Amino acid sequence: MNKKKIAIVTGTRSEYGIWKPVLAVIQKSKKLKLQLVATGMHLQRQFGHTVDDVTEPIAAKVPMYRPKQSAGQSLAKGIAGMAEAFARLQPDLVMVLGDRLEILAAASAALACQIPLAHLHGGETAPGQWDEQIRHAVTKMAHLHFCATKLAGRRIVQMGEDPKSVHVVGAPALDAVKAFLADAESIPAKAGAICLLHPSSADDQIELRRTVLLLRALKDHPFSVIGPNNDPGHVGILRAYRAAKIPVTMSFSQSAFWRRLADCSFLIGNSSSGILEAASLGAPVINLGDRQAGRERNGNVIDVPWSAGVAGVRRAIRRALSDAGLRRRCNLYGDGRAAERIVRVLESLEFPLTTVKRFHELNGGF
Repeated sequence: MNKKKIAIVTGTRSEYGIWKPVLAVIQKSKKLKLQLVATGMHLQRQFGHTVDDVTEPIAAKVPMYRPKQSAGQSLAKGIAGMAEAFARLQPDLVMVLGDRLEILAAASAALACQIPLAHLHGGETAPGQWDEQIRHAVTKMAHLHFCATKLAGRRIVQMGEDPKSVHVVGAPALDAVKAFLADAESIPAKAGAICLLHPSSADDQIELRRTVLLLRALKDHPFSVIGPNNDPGHVGILRAYRAAKIPVTMSFSQSAFWRRLADCSFLIGNSSSGILEAASLGAPVINLGDRQAGRERNGNVIDVPWSAGVAGVRRAIRRALSDAGLRRRCNLYGDGRAAERIVRVLESLEFPLTTVKRFHELNGGF
């Protein structure tokens, strides 16, 4: 029996960590063959060249980002590179996750090449800079949807997608968290915060001022810094850290990051890891600004608008340090079995899949 080729596109350290459980189950499948495509920040030296940390065989590398290149130029380069990779690999299905620019490039190339597309974590909402538009655009391009919650699934159906194509499987990242907790001998006492701030505007000066505010709020508390992603505005964040002589680690392995997250007094910033994984690791989260606005929250998240200033952030820090309820391990995003559900659906598909789509009217519930 010929295995069906599943091309999975990964562009960042964090998103690769989410994919890991799915990659492992696909590699064990007797019906599926993994084709891993690395792109985006994975191939950038200034962001840790995290392609070196990818343990699975890489079928193709697609560079996208160059210094002084506009986002539009990066997108065009990514679409062209993905089209070339897909023409060579001839996948039966392309799979993408989330809402970043490289995901839009891969989805656009798959659409133009008439290759069926599967999308993970659709139906969620978070404005970012262009995240909201990209996520929902990819949903409309996709033929198969794997979402984390029932609310996300209802939103996808509300967008006119066929309910039969929507599968609520949970968040794959929690599969890896579950395995991590099972293997961890012990988790040390909470000590020190993690600062993980990504740009949510394209203005370096705005991001610099916000980062300075954050550092002022943290000045009486021990913390370590993980660097931002490469979205426009990241230069301002890094400039603030350099001015304050704060050491920045641009990348951690997944297990090292989770060890720190499980050990930290709190996570502060605006990373999706605070929304998705942190609750399973018992980490309180101070979520700043509106980058994650609209996403479903676990009980460990304290939301603070930038307008609250230093005083507002410090109030949130005091609560994070004193409220034991924020450390309960309960997560609405899943039970740690998403990967097996995803692969079960993939193995049940009848290939070749059609790339023709039509709008489905919303009749009844989901």
